[in-house]
Amino acid sequence: MKGFARLASVLLAAAVIVVSCSKDDEEDTSSLAFVTPAVYFTELGDRETVSFTADGVDNFYISEKPEGWDNVTLDAAARTVTVIAPTDLKDGEVLKSGSIVLAGMSYMGTLRSATLFVGMITTTDLSDKPANSYMVREMNTHYTFAPVKGDGQAIQPASVRLIWQSAGNLLQYVRLEKGKVSFYVGADSEDKHIKEGNAVIGAYDASGLLIWSWHIWATQYDPESDVLAYANGYQVMGRNLGALDNANSTADEKVASYGLYYQWGRKDPFIGPASYRANNGTGATMLDASNNRIYTTTAASTAETGTLDYSVRNPLCFITGAEASGYDWLWTEDNALWGGMKTVNDPCPHGWKVAPAGAFDGLTIANTPVEDDYDVFGWTLTDGSVSSLYMGAGRRVYSNGTIQNIYNPLPDEAPEARSNPADTAQPWVGLYWTSGALAERQSSALFFWFEKLNTSAGIRTSAPYARANGMSVRCVKDSYR
Repeated sequence: MKGFARLASVLLAAAVIVVSCSKDDEEDTSSLAFVTPAVYFTELGDRETVSFTADGVDNFYISEKPEGWDNVTLDAAARTVTVIAPTDLKDGEVLKSGSIVLAGMSYMGTLRSATLFVGMITTTDLSDKPANSYMVREMNTHYTFAPVKGDGQAIQPASVRLIWQSAGNLLQYVRLEKGKVSFYVGADSEDKHIKEGNAVIGAYDASGLLIWSWHIWATQYDPESDVLAYANGYQVMGRNLGALDNANSTADEKVASYGLYYQWGRKDPFIGPASYRANNGTGATMLDASNNRIYTTTAASTAETGTLDYSVRNPLCFITGAEASGYDWLWTEDNALWGGMKTVNDPCPHGWKVAPAGAFDGLTIANTPVEDDYDVFGWTLTDGSVSSLYMGAGRRVYSNGTIQNIYNPLPDEAPEARSNPADTAQPWVGLYWTSGALAERQSSALFFWFEKLNTSAGIRTSAPYARANGMSVRCVKDSYR
């Protein structure tokens, strides 16, 4: 198998070398590709035939195949490769998955190759859980779901593709397969658990226009086993939407626990900070399908950009609030985007919705902060019987989209209680959207803070904030479904 791996590396490296000296530096435009990037087998001995395209390439041969996958047949004339899955999976002798590499030589003498992923892989269909966010928890699994909006309304995309992911190769082989969105999620570096992270998949029409998108939350976390049944009657998820942890003992735990940020009423997430000390506003790494770095953009709210249609077509664009829009990302006010029942724009997974304002009624900070708590960046909130850590993730600021989690007291607070943002040990603030719409283009938020200067701390459960702010979300059980 190591020999196969070495051979694959040589082939892939050679595939990008263009030999042009003998052709007066003519560009080699040849190509070789499989029509589909992956084939999943559910039964031993199953057969699949996959087509490939070749432009300016000939002399084809199979240069690599997974150990134990011996029945691979190339039909060069028909431009097909037929694969028969192993009839027996013996530990150590037959791999459950791997890559078949098809190679050929271009008209200019360049070695070309194409890779087809094959495997005995479990397929899980999520179509019975329509939402704008899908939780996936099983490693080495092929996932599918019907292309529908958050309310179950069907759409008809011509194609789908990855928009961004928080880790390289988090989602693989993203495509439209038999009318459903299809992707594969592998394992972590130790091959013990699912590879964790967040991603967004987009659906496109025939002209290439983005018409909808879905958040994929790859995590070991099971929210059904971590429900906070508060005395106020709400059942709240035990961590932030998109978070990969809910702890604050180490730097890695803290930044993993922040989760994603949402502008009020929008379904699409924005990446969290690069560091739990988020005062410099730097976002975490986002990658495209080729693992190239990409970034969040910004656009000021106008009659053209401050619309639902624009927000759907531009999920990477943070729409900043303007004075003319009341510091709402939406130019024309809409109080129903997240209100009441689970809406078409709700960002939570199936069976969950954005917390109403009342979900946090009765919560208090569990212990009195002391000066040494400046670096915990979060606090345990309790209703007296049920407690949970809520991270001080701050927000993406409405005016420019930068991430800020230092404490900035509201204007009506005493001047002596305000901290200097230049303090060495920054204090922090936690901000969580609710679905409650308030007057003057604001919405209700859970707001708590710790101010190091005089070790003051506090919590407000219905604080008004401008809707262009990007803030954390805690989902609650959706009693309407």
